[in-house]
Amino acid sequence: MAIEWLVKEYGLNQVGLLTLTFGVPGSGRGSQATQELRELAKDLDFVQNRWHSLNSNIINKRYADWICIPEPHRDGVWHLHVVVVTKMDIRTGTDIETLTNYKLPYWMRRGKHLRNEALAAEWQALRQIACKYRFGRIELLPIKKTGEALARYLAGYLSKAYRLIPPQKRHQPESDEEVEEKTPQPKRYRLIRFSRGVSRLFSIRFSVRSLGNLIYRTRLKMAAFMLHFENYSDFADYFGPRWNYYLGDLIAAIPIPMIFGKEDFERGIAAKLLNDFAENPFPYLDEKTEKKLEEVNSMLLRKFTELACDEMAEARWKESVKWKADNIDVGPLTEADLQRELIKASDDPF
Repeated sequence: MAIEWLVKEYGLNQVGLLTLTFGVPGSGRGSQATQELRELAKDLDFVQNRWHSLNSNIINKRYADWICIPEPHRDGVWHLHVVVVTKMDIRTGTDIETLTNYKLPYWMRRGKHLRNEALAAEWQALRQIACKYRFGRIELLPIKKTGEALARYLAGYLSKAYRLIPPQKRHQPESDEEVEEKTPQPKRYRLIRFSRGVSRLFSIRFSVRSLGNLIYRTRLKMAAFMLHFENYSDFADYFGPRWNYYLGDLIAAIPIPMIFGKEDFERGIAAKLLNDFAENPFPYLDEKTEKKLEEVNSMLLRKFTELACDEMAEARWKESVKWKADNIDVGPLTEADLQRELIKASDDPF
């Protein structure tokens, strides 16, 4: 979803796949220096530290948005795939088929005539970066087909990396005192990283598929309907990234007059009933719960009105919406700019 959003937001021509592998430039793949570096790159902690350095000094400054996914080679050495947004069009005039045909010899798929000027300039700059940060191969290629195809391709790497990380081993000390001193904390690895612009729209937190999560999302769906939103993803657009701080208690107060067992969730009965309840809750409510739902509806609308009219409303909107270009020098007014489809035709003059 995040990759498809990047392509939709910036265009297919300005999104590319940057591949980073570890090696000492100029020393040869089989050199002692490269072999020592690749041995270090088998440790994911080392790889993530190197990524942090490169990202802080180069990636964040050079590219508008990015998504980073590490992948292990067969020999256990990690390398990085980074979907980046370039400043220029790197796709038009580039022979992507030849550049990505790895059956050809190296010299046949690296000719200058295969790349447009923007991509050629980017390769030249990246080669200098590779020498400084000791990446043996640093390659940027345009998207070959579609954003969805690239997303599925990298999702396979993500699942592959997840399976290959071994479970953390714990020591088995003899005494209780040694338990407190020697038992290590389980290590966590982040196998996908987003730029700040992407992370505002897509969370990388793991969401447990459970009955409680299903009930929570049902409440979110009902709250969105009460506020006349299309879905609950609109909360951040209107209330800012801290929308749950303002609405969390009110959303939790939405009554769910049902009790489910574990088997109801596993068989899908709970999902069907909750979906029907969210679409039309009143047949499921008695007089008391119906009154409570109406109170929550009223309080949500009141809270929305208060937040929309206070002094911080503009600041919250700026936090959640990325600024686009203004309307200076964008060309003459077109029929599409009028957005006539948003205005309902009516015979009523008032």
